[in-house]
Amino acid sequence: MDDNTPFERGEIAELLDAYYDQQALIEIGKNLIVERDKDTLLRLILATSQRITGADAGTIMLVEREAGQLALKFAYAHNDSLQVDYEQFSMPLDRTSLAGWVALEGKLLNIRDVYNLPLDVPFHFNKDFDQRNGYRTKSMLVVPLKNNDQKIIGVLQLINSKEDPGWPDSIVSAEVKLRAPEDFTTKVYPFDDRYESLMEAVANQASIALENARMLEHIRYQFDAFVRASVFAIESRDPSTRGHSERVAKLAVALARAVNACPTGPYGNLTFRDIELKELEYAGLLHDFGKVYIDSNIYLKAKKLYPRDYEYLMLRLSYLRRTIELGYKELAEQAKHKSALKSEQSILQATVMEAMQLINLLNEPTSTDIDIDREIERLKQTSFPDFITDEEGRIIELITEKEAESLRIRRGSLTDEERQTIQNHVVYSWEFLTKIPWPDEFLRIPDYCKDHHEMLDGSGYPDGKTGDQIAVQSRILSICDIYDALSASDRPYKKALPRAVCMDIVQQEADSGKLDKELVRLFMAAEVYTCCEQKAN
Repeated sequence: MDDNTPFERGEIAELLDAYYDQQALIEIGKNLIVERDKDTLLRLILATSQRITGADAGTIMLVEREAGQLALKFAYAHNDSLQVDYEQFSMPLDRTSLAGWVALEGKLLNIRDVYNLPLDVPFHFNKDFDQRNGYRTKSMLVVPLKNNDQKIIGVLQLINSKEDPGWPDSIVSAEVKLRAPEDFTTKVYPFDDRYESLMEAVANQASIALENARMLEHIRYQFDAFVRASVFAIESRDPSTRGHSERVAKLAVALARAVNACPTGPYGNLTFRDIELKELEYAGLLHDFGKVYIDSNIYLKAKKLYPRDYEYLMLRLSYLRRTIELGYKELAEQAKHKSALKSEQSILQATVMEAMQLINLLNEPTSTDIDIDREIERLKQTSFPDFITDEEGRIIELITEKEAESLRIRRGSLTDEERQTIQNHVVYSWEFLTKIPWPDEFLRIPDYCKDHHEMLDGSGYPDGKTGDQIAVQSRILSICDIYDALSASDRPYKKALPRAVCMDIVQQEADSGKLDKELVRLFMAAEVYTCCEQKAN
């Protein structure tokens, strides 16, 4: 026989409710402190609020500025009884709606039946959702969300309490579904008065957490804008590489996702978290930042001689030919053997023409079978009669030592000094990036950027690191940087190579021990390169 009277059972239920309320408040407080993502916070706030109050449904509206006006913007909603895709919408911030009134007045509303509101209230309930979905909103608890400054940042709406006042909170209201029309009469109750102060406490904690998440989101937005502005600064210095940093970042993230998707091999146990993917993306965007400190003419140097130096050399040689012509013309006026002078003039002018042709050939960055040192030495040793001088009486050289140094380049278009200057960009990047007060999750970005030209066999720069000294992130950047440099169609000094050729070169670098073989395999197997290829219309 049950000795508990209804009164005693009510007292027990009240004590249990108070206990569960206290535990729920502690739990949500702990969860709100550690969560930083706004969307996750919204789900957490609503789910916890529904669980505490036994609400069947709920929505969170946030105060936003749209077109210069404050509005209530839908942020999140959930309904235990309906599987509904909620549409994003905004509504005017005024007193004609329940949420608008609560937001403007800063006061809570606890309504037994929103279909039967007093005639003297300024707000009304919009039945559109109910009519579209066969639902019946009845009891509502509408709570303002206030930040530390008591400014309203949003509204929490809880709908249809399913919590029987006669039973403790240990009974899970979420398991009760409202499907039939009679359910809204037999299974829906007014929200207990005790939830008013409790939900105000929850709302205060939630508001602070949301504000913190908003601030963090804004800081992240500002930081992202800073990173992309930095990329703009890089590419403004060297328009020929515009888009390179974006593509490397995109390729790097795609390759990291390919690592995540492969459960076997050397990286089978490695998984990049979302924040690590973002870190890698930023490293990809900033990997060439040090180039802003380097003369952009070096990057645009398509041939061994700079355009201005080449033009000056050709002008000097043209001037030399003209000087030879005028000099011998003057001699011929006084000489008896004009034919001999004419022959000598022709030989010297032919020598200059031959030199111009040779210089044009040597100026190309492609390899040649010509003995470059011998030919340049021959040019330097070529002499002319003493009367072949400039206007100030100086001997006109076929080629200067500085020009000879540039034309001696065996491969490419850069001198050793220019190549070292370019290689220093990774050091400049590191020196700049280490001055930024990075959050903990992004602290390695400067190192990843500095090491993206390091090779596993120690042949890279700036430090000649080998093997495990090079982070996986830097190895990823190396592969993506090389592939994009080969395949890019925006370089004035070279044509884009076909994909197959690019892949062959990357594979050769892996086979020779410079690039990570497993990462190169994943790059190809997952067709990572397609993420940056333009789709045909």
